[in-house]
Amino acid sequence: MNTTAKRIGYAFVAVAVLFAVFLYAAFDPGQAFFPRCPFFMATGLKCPGCGSQRAVHQLLNGNLAEAFHYNALLLAAIPILLFLALAYALRRRSPRLYAISNSSVLAWALLALILLWWILRNLLGW
Repeated sequence: MNTTAKRIGYAFVAVAVLFAVFLYAAFDPGQAFFPRCPFFMATGLKCPGCGSQRAVHQLLNGNLAEAFHYNALLLAAIPILLFLALAYALRRRSPRLYAISNSSVLAWALLALILLWWILRNLLGW
């Protein structure tokens, strides 16, 4: 892929992200046109991501406590996602950090965390 095509692709992604940020900041997903969770609609149980749209809306509007209420795992995942992004950005300068971020141990630990969250939020009503 040539440099111009990459730049156009990056610009497209940046515009899409900015548009999504605008939508989630301006409209409350609980009362707007956003999609509902099909897992919750089918089973009545919350999936690990249930409440994430409302949590993002609250985060973008500065309501940290409300965001935590809707999906605590989303807030806990922010530092992890930042670490993964940093490891990817520094992959050539720090290959060891990149290897850690792509290790099977980390992947299994994150999967276990998500599954634990899924079970506990339904058992304890989180």
